Amino acid sequence: MARMYPRELPRHVLENPKLSSEVRVYERMRDKLPGDFNCYYSRSWHEADTDGAEFDGEADFIVVHAEHGLLFLEVKGGRVSCRENDGQWLSEDRDGFRFRIKNPLSQARSSKHHFLKRLNAGKMLRGRFIRARHGAILPGSVRPARALAPDAPLDIIAFGDDMDALDRWIIRRMTDGGDLRESPLGLDGLRALEELLASHFELKAHIGISLADDARTIERLTAEQAWILDSLEDNREMAISGGAGSGKTVLAVEKATRSAAEGRRTLLTCFNAPLASHLRSVCHGHENLVVASFHALCRTLAHKAGVDVPTEGDQSLFDRLLPEALVEAVGNNPDLAFDTVIVDEGQDFRDSWLNSLRLAISDPESGSFYVFYDDNQRLFSPERGFIDALPASSIALTRNLRNTRRIHALMTKWYEGRRSTPAGPEGEPVGSLVCRNGEMALSRVSDRVAQLLGSGQVLPGQIAILVGGGRTSMSLPDKIAGKPTCRSDDVRSDHIVLDTVRRFKGLSRPCVFLVGIDELTDPELIYVATSRANVLLEIVGTAEDIARIKQEVEATVR
Repeated sequence: MARMYPRELPRHVLENPKLSSEVRVYERMRDKLPGDFNCYYSRSWHEADTDGAEFDGEADFIVVHAEHGLLFLEVKGGRVSCRENDGQWLSEDRDGFRFRIKNPLSQARSSKHHFLKRLNAGKMLRGRFIRARHGAILPGSVRPARALAPDAPLDIIAFGDDMDALDRWIIRRMTDGGDLRESPLGLDGLRALEELLASHFELKAHIGISLADDARTIERLTAEQAWILDSLEDNREMAISGGAGSGKTVLAVEKATRSAAEGRRTLLTCFNAPLASHLRSVCHGHENLVVASFHALCRTLAHKAGVDVPTEGDQSLFDRLLPEALVEAVGNNPDLAFDTVIVDEGQDFRDSWLNSLRLAISDPESGSFYVFYDDNQRLFSPERGFIDALPASSIALTRNLRNTRRIHALMTKWYEGRRSTPAGPEGEPVGSLVCRNGEMALSRVSDRVAQLLGSGQVLPGQIAILVGGGRTSMSLPDKIAGKPTCRSDDVRSDHIVLDTVRRFKGLSRPCVFLVGIDELTDPELIYVATSRANVLLEIVGTAEDIARIKQEVEATVR
């Protein structure tokens, strides 16, 4: 079996009826020729002469053998003919339609001269005179009794009659005749041809272009989720689950703004203060809509209703006293109650907190209560009895819309909830920045960020640098790569976000760098950390820690 380039034909070739003859020839060569033959399919070329004229061409097949040299072949399907008056070659398909085609022998001859010139110009063959032949294959035509033209003798053309023994025809074409000056191609010639015809390259992606393209795809996919709210319109209470990047927050915002637009006093709340800050900026300008983190809401309403709440206290202040103050405040002043309550990241709430929010609804008969939650995350609250008791949405958010497929593939290794399906673009591979210890991590990130910013690929506001530990000994600088940093509850468009993974929960950025990963040990926190990047995710640390996060045997060094 011959060695084929490519090893398998791409789908667009296999499914194109106009290329069926080339597919047939490819399969005959692959299956019939011995293993010491290399066959290259569809090799395009371009050259310019000394006068600046440019020429393009393509060799349908180039057959290569260390001893027998080179054979350049052009394939023309259908029933081939040539007009007598102008020498125009034609091909007629099974439906009787005729098409003008180029002279296949002229095409094969041009390809032969081009590639021999390239080999000699590169001094790959050291001035050797290599055997090189050309020919044509017309699998849809029967062999005629005489030559087709002075430059088209029958012995350099294979017809339909020859297809069952195409391997013997090819070998005969490459070995018959010859010149005493000709020398074998040799192993060095084989390597030179492979470098010329099959060498691959991989350019580094321009992250700016990838960001723009992938962001548009993600934005479009996320907008498509809005139809789910239409289907749930008649449900007063609902628990809607979905993994990271499934569009929960987008739907929560859409539900909140729709409710407020109907004149209903609406609350959109979450546990995390930085996420609440983001939601306020997104919902700015909507009347009847209150956006606040849960404990900030409790304190604010308590103050408005004249309910005393300690300014400081132990954990019981947050677990019990503030939620109780919320219920008392609404009881004292019903005008503070809500017609609609929407909870984002509901898995972070204790059951008693959710119950206090339900009691903050003015009319249980007409009020609405929606909880959006991730069934994998329990970072802040181990309870879910309240959520389980709510009517569950019949439409699960199972498509990941926020992350590229490559980021999704990593984050799902740490996901134990309902499996999600990636719908976003393929994206860039998850990167690794290896350093000997954690103290060097920020220095490595700074260099990488400087390179991205300096080349104009990203803007500071598109970057987040997240620290794995909740309380880290790592010093958090005011600047990275010469650009100011900010915390996730004080986001500025010209600043780089620098914060912990926990505080950044519920938020995302196009580019995310994870540092302090030696402290990143909890599986749920790793899931949160790896799901914050939309397009570019790079993990910084020792090779061992990177391999642990990626769940690989060893880390790949970028």
